[in-house]
Amino acid sequence: MLIKPAMNLEQVSPKKVSDFIFDRLEEAIILKEFMSDEQLPSERDLATIFNASRITVREALARLESLGLVEKRVGAKGGTFVLPITRNSHLRNRDEMRRNWDSMIEVFEYRMVVEPGAAYLAAQRIKKEELQQLRDYVTASIEPDCTREAFRSIDVRIHLSVAKASGNAYFDHAVRQIRTKINPALDLMPYSDRVKVNNYEAHRDLIAALEAGDADRSRDIMYRHIEHSAEAIRARVFADESFED
Repeated sequence: MLIKPAMNLEQVSPKKVSDFIFDRLEEAIILKEFMSDEQLPSERDLATIFNASRITVREALARLESLGLVEKRVGAKGGTFVLPITRNSHLRNRDEMRRNWDSMIEVFEYRMVVEPGAAYLAAQRIKKEELQQLRDYVTASIEPDCTREAFRSIDVRIHLSVAKASGNAYFDHAVRQIRTKINPALDLMPYSDRVKVNNYEAHRDLIAALEAGDADRSRDIMYRHIEHSAEAIRARVFADESFED
């Protein structure tokens, strides 16, 4: 007799269009696709892009503003501008992150499987121009004038680029999802020359392994890199001192 597996059906609630617009814009800001002080498209343009009303767009922008991700500026050069996420880090305090720590652990576990796997495939499939782009990112990350926001942006681009170089759209999508969840925590981490050097060395070693086509080494380097990142975040969240540098 064939036994049918139990179906895991869950209730869902209809998503408002403004929620969808908010999610897309928040992701783009968190992933640094819109940089600090960059102006978002106008309400009219966003309404066209999302095929929505300007009122709906305005609702989404208001939510972004309430989270300290954007601000509206008036005047001849007015509009909606992206704020440095680290400027409003006080809005994500340690208590909030502690309350959601079980969820963050799940993201860490997911990341420890996905990103090393993406690096493994990337070592076999990466193109010359993709390698050069990674070299450029890593070089820029160690420059003396690399600001905190620029450094965080470069870090995101490096990891997304490795995922894309895997040649697998599922890895690409998964790493975007991971970075959207984990970036707010990374944006709260201290920024110093030591942090820059540590990240530079890890990324430099990864590029060398990718260039050599060494899939096992690429996977292992990525695993150690993100394991160190998870440990640093946990130490920051549960330390006695505040998040301030």
